[in-house]
Amino acid sequence: MSDASSDHTAPPSSDLGDPDAADAVSAGEILHRERLLPSVGTWIVGIAFGSVLGVILVPLSHFFAILTGILGIASMCLLLVLASPVIEVVGDRLRAGRAEIPVGLLGEPEVLGREGWEDAMSRGFEPLAFHLTRGWVHSGIRVPVLDEQDPAPAWVLSSRRPEDLALALRTARQG
Repeated sequence: MSDASSDHTAPPSSDLGDPDAADAVSAGEILHRERLLPSVGTWIVGIAFGSVLGVILVPLSHFFAILTGILGIASMCLLLVLASPVIEVVGDRLRAGRAEIPVGLLGEPEVLGREGWEDAMSRGFEPLAFHLTRGWVHSGIRVPVLDEQDPAPAWVLSSRRPEDLALALRTARQG
């Protein structure tokens, strides 16, 4: 896996697309950016867990109980935000969490609405595909990988705005 096209972490080379795409990379133009924040229910559970930390200390000291509760809630909120992956199209690169791939190695994105997403996560699940999914997001995209040396046949990504993500990928591919 030392090939730059298969590890998707090497800088883009000029042979992956046209010169305009290389200009977009140097400009670092953000075509799409989305953080997959948790659902409202997950936030409620996180806040409840943080506040329980303070309730435990009520018999010892009201001051420390309140302080611990506030710090617990703040810590849980920070953890939830930091654990939320970012999906972005910057220049000619698609980044999903820590993974990235040049858009020149990707095919036409398929927008998956609720029904398509449920099928992709159940009967149509591709075990070899790269997945960045979150259970609280019920839509996304599937993008085939055109690189024959890549073991992943596709990228399947959760997105609350799959149409915007697909449009950004098409725009980046056109340069």
